[in-house]
Amino acid sequence: MSWRPITLVAVLCLALTAPGTAAADDPPPEVEQRAGTRAPAEVHGLSEPAQAGDPVAAAKAHLADPRYHLDPADLAPLRTVVDGADETVRFAQRHQGVPVFGAHYLVHFRKDGDRREVVGAGGRFLTELTVSTTPTVTGKTAARIAHTTMIRDHRSREGVTAQDAGLVVVPGGAGQLAWHVVLTGRDAVAKKPLLLDAYVDAHSGRPLFAVDRLRMEGPVTGSGQTAHGRTVELNAYERADGAYELRDRTRPMWDGTDGEILTYDAAGRTFFDFFTPGIPEGTELVRSATPVFGPEHTETGAVDAHWSAGQVYAYYRGLGRDGLDGQGGTMYSVVNVTADGEPYTNAFWDGTKMVYGGGGDYHSFAAALDVVGHEMTHGVITHSADLVYIGQSGAINEGLADYFGNAIQVDTYGIPMSDPNASLLGETLCKTAPPEECAGRDLGDGRVAGEDYLGFAVGYDNGGVHYNSTIFSGALWDVRETLGGAVTDRLVYKALTEYMTPLDDFVDGRRAVESAARALGMSARDKLTVARAFDRHGIRPGWERALRTDSRVLIDGITDRLARPDVAGDRYVISNTSPDALSPSVILTGRIGGGKPVRLSEGERWNSVPVTDGRRAAWTSFDAAQEHYQVHVRPLDRSSPPELVFDAPSLVDSVAIDGDTIVWDGVGADGEHGVWVKRGSAAPVEVTAEAAVHGFSPSLKGGRLAYERYWTEDGALRSAPAVVDLRTGAETVIPMPAGSWTVKPTLTGRHLVWMYDADDDGRYGIMRAAPDGTRRAVVVQDGPQAPRPNWFDANDEVATLGLWPDGSGNEVSNAILPKIHQVPLGGGTPQRYSCNRGYQDYFASGEGRTVVWLDGTDGNTDLVTRDRPAPRCRTGS
Repeated sequence: MSWRPITLVAVLCLALTAPGTAAADDPPPEVEQRAGTRAPAEVHGLSEPAQAGDPVAAAKAHLADPRYHLDPADLAPLRTVVDGADETVRFAQRHQGVPVFGAHYLVHFRKDGDRREVVGAGGRFLTELTVSTTPTVTGKTAARIAHTTMIRDHRSREGVTAQDAGLVVVPGGAGQLAWHVVLTGRDAVAKKPLLLDAYVDAHSGRPLFAVDRLRMEGPVTGSGQTAHGRTVELNAYERADGAYELRDRTRPMWDGTDGEILTYDAAGRTFFDFFTPGIPEGTELVRSATPVFGPEHTETGAVDAHWSAGQVYAYYRGLGRDGLDGQGGTMYSVVNVTADGEPYTNAFWDGTKMVYGGGGDYHSFAAALDVVGHEMTHGVITHSADLVYIGQSGAINEGLADYFGNAIQVDTYGIPMSDPNASLLGETLCKTAPPEECAGRDLGDGRVAGEDYLGFAVGYDNGGVHYNSTIFSGALWDVRETLGGAVTDRLVYKALTEYMTPLDDFVDGRRAVESAARALGMSARDKLTVARAFDRHGIRPGWERALRTDSRVLIDGITDRLARPDVAGDRYVISNTSPDALSPSVILTGRIGGGKPVRLSEGERWNSVPVTDGRRAAWTSFDAAQEHYQVHVRPLDRSSPPELVFDAPSLVDSVAIDGDTIVWDGVGADGEHGVWVKRGSAAPVEVTAEAAVHGFSPSLKGGRLAYERYWTEDGALRSAPAVVDLRTGAETVIPMPAGSWTVKPTLTGRHLVWMYDADDDGRYGIMRAAPDGTRRAVVVQDGPQAPRPNWFDANDEVATLGLWPDGSGNEVSNAILPKIHQVPLGGGTPQRYSCNRGYQDYFASGEGRTVVWLDGTDGNTDLVTRDRPAPRCRTGS
């Protein structure tokens, strides 16, 4: 699933009727409208008097004009930016006192002594919001829902905590009240930190989306003496006991109590300890017995981090900004973190501080000034436009961090823009690899939106925020190469702080830069340079046109983040919601052969994870009023209404159906994850009732149940497929070597098929057995060359896998995204199934070689199908 950004559908040029001071022959002001709201996206070309004194009051007075169609009482001031004679006031929208996600509105003034005039206004204000701000679901329940549904891998859930952080209104139509839930922990599979801002519908309990708070780099290339042998001056602090600390109080932002640059030593503690805002108790400032910080401080990255933070401060001070928050707030860095004692080759900004790792083949990630500048720029973005870290707005966020990070480095070191390494990000982090191989990104890669935009699902890289960033930052870098750094840096900074808003897409971002160019009074020639740079990178209205595909569309526009299809015979089932993703999700069924899908679910509840046996469908829903999870069953022909077969507070994760037998897995009253079976009208029975036994991913066929069985043996966690004969109750646990992991055992009728990872390296082989677990055979051998799947299904003939490709390196193209492959159950090499170039996500096997899947190729997520593998695909598709 990919996030579909809000876009303008019309641009109108209208003469404003309000009185102004412009001469009669001046061009009229221009108004650009935004779909779904009466408040203009932008009004520019104004020259109207404004009241003196407090700029916030002056801005609210201006916005009271009827042409803006908004109530200034719904605006909460965030900050005021002063750039010479220019003054910009930024507001955040409130609906009945609740913050509106991503809705910022700005007013632009120009001052001449005590005289102030309005020269423009705009942003994002939603005038059509009517949603009730009284929640039905509690914050505690929302946290539990987010924890279960938004952490895809169940092994990672064990180490993740969920905490509600208040209510917000998600924009779109009448709006959607949501709980903001913070998910904190670690990704057990990728072995990296996890810090998500998740949002759950406060009326229905439906998960909406999640935003990654960690702005990470790498792995990319990352002095006192710096890691690269440069002797630098460090602003330190001599303590009363004679020791010296990396504490810089020499900057203009120091007010006697706040406004320092501080660098702390994590002393090898794991990155997980540094997720909470601020500096954890027990973490000490980097310290030396003399004012010379020695080799140990070079090795940990402390010298680089402290010196570089000072360079970042000085750069933004040159643009008129006092620190990352614009208010002279203290800048914090932490160096020398590890991944549970192992090298942590990354760095991140967590919203309050910088955290740096390093080791192995890499210097400390603080050893690359462009990386330091990049990550700290995320702090500037947070305290200005606060671009949402999803899809195109997230790619602009990353792109601006790329741009300013590289700008800081080339200006500080005096690197000419013509240097081939000037456009590389993180090229100096590697200890041995050359710059072009070490760099994480290249702002000079020439990528074009319509040709090179990657169709990521929102669950991966937050919709391609890193992979798509150079489309936008590349255009800005092209402008810098032509117009120079002084002009372009001021232009881009003004666009970020005075014109961009949180949910901007690429076209919105271009408009913001062009608006800033007009406000700066740039020449027609220079404005043409800006326009041509965006044109070269394909950023123009309407660039998101459909691309060629080899699949047939069953449903155009799947907007439910949790959508996952299932297939039996010629019938499919799937969940979906409204185009704006604001309505409760419904269960749909249709025929693979074609025709319009019909709705199976009833009511206004959140419904999800439907399955079918070809005659009936089963799915889960959430009763927000009672905070109960439910399982429903209904014939596909809708000959009878939905039947409620389970209703309890216990969380349900997934279901399976075969005839009158229903199976589901979830969290029981004891807090453990198990599997339950319900046959006909009998009460549900837990098949994982044995102490410390957990069950996941049930599959049902022919009177047998298969599931992933997890248990502890000799102090170690074990995993194996288990098969239960539902007629006799006998259970067979298929022997698997200790230390191996099994995933998604699937009953097909003639076979039991599952994936296995024998060495915990993220690569999986495939095994099959008879339905009773006997006669095991290897279909695809695990090992160093085994596939890396993102999803799996099987039928009696083939196993279908979504595979991450090998050998992509630093390549940035749709070729790095998972693609569907198939392999006969008799064995062989998995072969490509569809040549669609975008992300091919959740899928289900039909009869023969038919597959139904979620595809992001044409700019949004569609439910599509094919009935045979593609004969060959072009390179790069």
